[in-house]
Amino acid sequence: MLIALLLSTVLFAGAIGSHLTFLRTAHRMVGGDPSLLNKLGASLIVFLSHLLIAGWFAIGFWVGAKWGLGGFDNIGGMGWMDYYDFSLVNVTTLGLGAIYPTQHLRVIAGIEALTGFLLISCSAQLFWSMMKKGDNS
Repeated sequence: MLIALLLSTVLFAGAIGSHLTFLRTAHRMVGGDPSLLNKLGASLIVFLSHLLIAGWFAIGFWVGAKWGLGGFDNIGGMGWMDYYDFSLVNVTTLGLGAIYPTQHLRVIAGIEALTGFLLISCSAQLFWSMMKKGDNS
């Protein structure tokens, strides 16, 4: 359990740090010129950040499975796309339940969902800020 918590903490810190960096870049893009094109560019930066973080957590699940922290039920063998699919569903807090972790990987899944909620909240604040600036396109 301790290893799962440590791995989750590393993933959480990396996700928050990188997402804030991406958000800072997106905010600067819109700050000087809130045109529609800049807002779309900023939105793509945020989108890519979320996809990247889902990938990092997918790697974390793969590492955790290799370290014997658990596995996944309701699926034969897990390929890279299965890890990424689970991570993307989990980080968005959608939680379809088609694939679910077992043993200590559940801790990583819980931390990922919490992380995703925080990241989505930060992203929403950026979008709120962009909308307040108005559309000068």
